[in-house]
Amino acid sequence: ITNDMNQYSRPGGHPEFVETIAKFYQPIYKRELNPLSEVVSCNGAQEGIFNIFLSFCNRSDEVVCIEPFFDVYKKCADMVGANTVGVPLRLEGNGKSSSSFKLDLKELDNAITERTKVLFLNTPHNPTGKVFEREELLGIAEIVRKYPQLIVVSDEVYEFMTFDGLQHERFALLDGMFERTISLFSAGKTFSCTGWRVGYCIGPKHFIEPLIASQGVVAFCSATPLELGISEAFKVAESLGYFSELASKLERKRDSLCEALFAAGMDPIIPKGGYFLMADTSKIEVDYSSDKSIPRDVLVNKWLTETIGVTGIPTSGFYSKENMHLSDNMLRYAYCKTDEEIAAAAERLRKASFK
Repeated sequence: ITNDMNQYSRPGGHPEFVETIAKFYQPIYKRELNPLSEVVSCNGAQEGIFNIFLSFCNRSDEVVCIEPFFDVYKKCADMVGANTVGVPLRLEGNGKSSSSFKLDLKELDNAITERTKVLFLNTPHNPTGKVFEREELLGIAEIVRKYPQLIVVSDEVYEFMTFDGLQHERFALLDGMFERTISLFSAGKTFSCTGWRVGYCIGPKHFIEPLIASQGVVAFCSATPLELGISEAFKVAESLGYFSELASKLERKRDSLCEALFAAGMDPIIPKGGYFLMADTSKIEVDYSSDKSIPRDVLVNKWLTETIGVTGIPTSGFYSKENMHLSDNMLRYAYCKTDEEIAAAAERLRKASFK
């Protein structure tokens, strides 16, 4: 701002910003990235999602989402008249870890039709904390190859937040998938400055250029000084050890919240990435007599908020109507909080104890 970087930029992103992004990701992608035609900025990843729908989806097109999924996918689909189709992750085994959430590839294949325009893939996953492993992504890629009209949106906004030694696997790096994939990122998530609203997409020219055109209509461009601030952050973050510090800090916070939930009898499904977790509330008794039309997770969350003073997010909003029953006993909690806030929540949960 003091250097007078206060004017409009180009719709695709300030040249310095997209050049920094291209240079940062080229070693990761193992290919040269053209900053002007293979990178586009957006006002937060959420605007990137809307621009994808605006650019590629028509009324009555279908969009397949692996659920539970970020509710903005459906909201954006509704805005352009597209239909969302949910394919659920299901808990297998003892269900103690987010790795226990499994995708039935046959079910995914059956959900995709000639009307399907986009497949949304999110890893690390919100709200489960699942980190898709390479073998799982390879299975999805085999299905994608069967449908030449299909665009994959790989939502990777939590890319630097993986735990317990797991590595973030990128769908676009699989054989033949760069040309089929728009990879979506959030500098706000990465640098814990979500109010800055700086996101960006990486992909082939035939996907990125329509997104640049849509951005020129929707917002014209992102905020110039904020893009340049993020550019400076990317230039030094790795050398300062920022990304490893971010992951280790969040892993510690995850452990603290999980310990408190276990102690209270609300068994958490331990996340392997991101900064959300899902907790099982089946031991909490709630009164349905007042209004049975309200989902159980909403009632439990309301009671916990008003009685215990700990607030989560009901997960029913992350499911299609057909699979909403999978959310009955689940609440989402965020551990991207201060240590003091987590400690206060832990104390209240321990006092409540639902064992």
